[in-house]
Amino acid sequence: MAEEQTTTLTPDKDYSSFFLDSEFAKYPNVKLPAATFVAHKGRIISFESGKRISIAFPVSEFQTNPVGTLQGGILSSFFDDAFGCLCFASLRKPCVTIDMTVNFIRPVKPGAFVVIHAVFKSRGKKLLQLSAEAVNSNEKLVATSTSNWMAYEFQ
Repeated sequence: MAEEQTTTLTPDKDYSSFFLDSEFAKYPNVKLPAATFVAHKGRIISFESGKRISIAFPVSEFQTNPVGTLQGGILSSFFDDAFGCLCFASLRKPCVTIDMTVNFIRPVKPGAFVVIHAVFKSRGKKLLQLSAEAVNSNEKLVATSTSNWMAYEFQ
């Protein structure tokens, strides 16, 4: 099997202030970005509100399973973080996962990165349906995911 190449991804614009939007300040108990997004060193590389987001995640040794490839639960959390960013930034309110299905296709080794390309399939005021593809450093499909989300209302 050929080794994956590591290349640098360039965002289509500067997303360093993505989570600093003043609109999010009305949710003081919501921690942005999510702790998992920070821990996994996610980097937004493109975003179109109400439509799509692409986020790159580097793959590290500590994220591997016993056979030395990216652990499935970690890859699932990449999808969850991408879906969450897309929902929250598009609806301008907290959203939570209802369910998520992940289909694993090929392994990813440490030193590479995974890019999650997430899109809305359907958007209501409270319920959202999303899908995503994960690709590796060579743009080969790694996994797919679908998920349903709900806009969260604080009591």
